[in-house]
Amino acid sequence: MRISSIECGRVLAIMAVMTIHLAPFTNPFDPQLWNSPLYFWLSDIINQLCRFAVPLFFLCAGYFLQPKLATGKPLAVALAYCRPLLLLWLAWSLVYLLVPFNPVAAMKEGYLTVMTDQWQMQLGDSLNAWWVGGMIHLWFLPALILAVLILALCQQLGKPRLALGLGALLYLLALIGGSYGNLLLGAEWAFLTRNGPFFSLLFVALGAALRARHWQPGQTLAWTLLGTGMALYALEVFALLHLADVAAARHDFLLGSVPWTLGLFALLLANPGWGAGSWLERQAPKVLGLYCLHMMLVVWLVILGPQGQHLWWEICKVPILFALSLLAYRLLAAHPISRWLLQAR
Repeated sequence: MRISSIECGRVLAIMAVMTIHLAPFTNPFDPQLWNSPLYFWLSDIINQLCRFAVPLFFLCAGYFLQPKLATGKPLAVALAYCRPLLLLWLAWSLVYLLVPFNPVAAMKEGYLTVMTDQWQMQLGDSLNAWWVGGMIHLWFLPALILAVLILALCQQLGKPRLALGLGALLYLLALIGGSYGNLLLGAEWAFLTRNGPFFSLLFVALGAALRARHWQPGQTLAWTLLGTGMALYALEVFALLHLADVAAARHDFLLGSVPWTLGLFALLLANPGWGAGSWLERQAPKVLGLYCLHMMLVVWLVILGPQGQHLWWEICKVPILFALSLLAYRLLAAHPISRWLLQAR
């Protein structure tokens, strides 16, 4: 079952992910380049407004998988769902470990010389590397796999609500050891709590629970949840910045992420015809492949793209990234050998 509004929402979400990763009005090589208060706040606002994306992906996964999990063999369904995702994670991890981030330097200085430094960056954090893979954004795949397996296990035990309880508990632990770590503990945990099932399980379980209950939200409820969630999220960002000196861009998830994502999902459910037949909807089947491949293009654009303070580049680089990602997708899809890198099948 496909719902046009949700399909379009997923495409907007992958654009938001690209925006987070390419980070307009920031420069990793020269943090002082966009150091004026205007650009500082603008970059943080853009970054945080895009944080609906990954929770929406998790929620959609649980929502659309639930009917299969309810057929009586949830673990078998989960394993069939997760096995291709695991292969995709392994394959893309290998790609990111073999392809140089700076191909120009690799040609000039030698492949192994350049890759040695790159591998240290990618695999140097042994505590978190196992949960991430060959590139930082690939954390999403094992997080989704673990959430689906835990949800299926709870279904197998006849206790689907247990997944919600476990998800809520892990979510709170993740906040305590992550965004709220400085405020409550004096420091964050060395383990990055964004990884694994800490955040993913709650959203996947919520999506499944909503589908099981045949949730049909109205416009009023959707806008109320959306507005409340965004307001709570903004309040948390402001409070953590001023009480614990936690930078806004550090946050992946907060308490407000839950009603914010639920409100957005409710709005899409309440308006299923939004975007029907549009170009945006036609890009939806590409979302997983675009997610996996886009980070290489991000790295190349950051390293090889225009350097210095260019306003035109900061405005245009995300649309350019999206266009290049679609082109890369088409090139990979054109060859049987590389086509399997784009879909979890």
